[in-house]
Amino acid sequence: MKPLGTILTVLLLLFTVTNACSQKSSPESTSIVGVFVGNTPCSQGTRPLPGMDTSTDCELMQWKLTLYEDKRRAPATFQLHCDYGLPQQGTPGLDSKKKSVDLSGNWVIIKGSPGPRDVVYQLHDHQTGKIISFLKLNNTLLHLLDDEQRLMVGNGAWSYTLSKITHK
Repeated sequence: MKPLGTILTVLLLLFTVTNACSQKSSPESTSIVGVFVGNTPCSQGTRPLPGMDTSTDCELMQWKLTLYEDKRRAPATFQLHCDYGLPQQGTPGLDSKKKSVDLSGNWVIIKGSPGPRDVVYQLHDHQTGKIISFLKLNNTLLHLLDDEQRLMVGNGAWSYTLSKITHK
C-alpha cells in the first residue's frame, strides 16, 4: 500500500508542477488599451528605431502598436511591430524585400510635456533601453515625436500619425 501512495503522491506533484508552468499570466493581468496602426515615411526620425537595419533601402514604414494596461488601469506593457522597406508599385504595401522589427517593453504617460496640456506616451524598449514617444492627439490618434519631443512633420502625402483600430 505504501508504494502505491508514494507513486500517487509523485504523480500528483508532477501534475501540479506541469500545470503551474503552463499557465499564462498575461491575459489575466493585463488588458488591451488599444491597437494603433499607420504608415509613415522612413525618415531620419524613424530610422534610428531600435533594431532597424540602417543599410536597408527604406521609404515606407508600416506600424502596429498594441498598448496594455494592468488591472488598476495603469499603463503596463506594449508591443510594437514595424515592417519597413520600399513600396510595392501599385499597392499600399511593401515589396518582398521588406524587413521587420519587433519591440516590447513598458510604457508610461507623461503629462505637461512638451506643452502644459499635452499627454505623451513613452515606450521604453526592454532590449535597448531606448525611448519612443507619441503625443496623444485624442483617444484615437497618436503622433510620433522626435528625440527632442517635437512633432515629426510630414507633408501632403505622409504623416506620422497612428490611428486606433481596436477599442476597449
